[in-house]
Amino acid sequence: MCRASVLIPTHGHRAATLPLAVASVQAQGIEDIEILIVGDGVDDAVRSTVEGLQAADARIRFFDFPKGPRNGEIHRDGVLRQARGRIVCYQADDDLWLPGHLADMEAALENADFVGAMHVNVELEGRVRGYFFDIERPEFRDLWVSWQAHPYGPWASNGFGLAYAGHRLEAYLRLPEGWTTTPTGLPTDQFMWTKFARQPWCRIRSLQWPVSLHFPAPDRRNWTEQQRVDELARWTEIIARPDGREHLYRAMLRTFGDILLEHGLVVTQEALEREQTLRAKAEGERDAEQALRTRVEAERNAEQALRAKAEAERDAEQALRAKAQAERAAEQMVRTKAQAERDLEQALRALAEAERDAMRESTFWRLTGPLRATINLFKRL
Repeated sequence: MCRASVLIPTHGHRAATLPLAVASVQAQGIEDIEILIVGDGVDDAVRSTVEGLQAADARIRFFDFPKGPRNGEIHRDGVLRQARGRIVCYQADDDLWLPGHLADMEAALENADFVGAMHVNVELEGRVRGYFFDIERPEFRDLWVSWQAHPYGPWASNGFGLAYAGHRLEAYLRLPEGWTTTPTGLPTDQFMWTKFARQPWCRIRSLQWPVSLHFPAPDRRNWTEQQRVDELARWTEIIARPDGREHLYRAMLRTFGDILLEHGLVVTQEALEREQTLRAKAEGERDAEQALRTRVEAERNAEQALRAKAEAERDAEQALRAKAQAERAAEQMVRTKAQAERDLEQALRALAEAERDAMRESTFWRLTGPLRATINLFKRL
C-alpha cells in the first residue's frame, strides 16, 4: 500500500492540458503515490500523451475505457477497487494542484474519512475567485445533501469540484455505493461527495484555504488548445514561485473584497427596496384603514339618517293616526249632534202633535170648528 492514489479522469481531446495537470501532482514532493489516469473514450492523441508520461514516471497507471454514460463515472469505481493508496485524491485533466495539496489532504484525513477544500476558479481575465463552503457546518451541509441552493450570496458555493476532495480508500469501500452514473441534471462530483456526507459514520473535514486551481472549461469553449496550455503554463510558473501562494492569496482577497462589496451593495439596495415596499405597504394599509374608517363613519351616519327618517315616519304616522282619530271623534260628535237634533226635532214634533191632539180634543177647538171652516172657505175664494 502506498500513501496516496491520485485519480485523474480524462476525456476526448485533453492531450494538450493533461501533462500540466499531471505535473502539478508530481510536483508535490511525495514519491510514495500512484497516479491513476482513467480514460473515458479518449482519442489517440491522449493515449500517446499518456504513454509518454508513463515512460517518464512508473507511478502512472492508465485505464483506457470506451466512452461511458455522462462523464464515465462508472469507470472510476472499478479503478478505485484496484487502488493501493491509503487515501484517494482527485485531479482534473485541465486543473492545477497547488504546492502542499497532497500534504494538506493527508494531514486532514488522519482524523477524517472525507475532506472538501475551498473551491477556487481562475476566471477569463485572470481574476482568482474563491468560494466559501464549509461541509462541517449544517447551514451548508443540510442544504447540500438535499440538493438545495444556499441563500448566502455569491461569496459562497454549493459544493466543490473534483480536484478539491479527498477520502480514505477504506471509507470509499465501506460506502453502500461508490462512483455510479449520475442522474441527469445533477453535477457528477457533488453526486459522489454527498454519498459520503449522508453516512452517519463518515467523519468530515473542511479545508478553508485553496489547494487547487480550477479553470472552467465552459468559459473557454472557444479557446484553442494552445491558449489553454499557455494559461496553465503561466499559472504553473506563478504557483511555483517562492511567493506564489502569497500572490494567489492577494488575488483571491482582492476579488473576494470586490464580491463582498458588490454583494453588500446589492443587499443594501434590496434592504432599501424592502423598506420602501414596507413603507408603501404600511402607507397603503393606513390609507385603507382611513378609507375603512371613513366608510364606517359614512355607514354610521347613513344608519343614523335612516333611523331619524324612520323615527320621523313613525311620528308622522302617529300624527296621521291621531288626526284620523280626531276626525273620527269629530265625525262621531257630528253624528251624535245630528242624532240629538233629530231626536229633539222628533220630540218637538211629538210635542206639537200632542199639543195639536190635545187642542183638537179641547172644547175650544170644537166650538171654533165652524169659524175655521168659514175662514178656510174664504181662503179658497
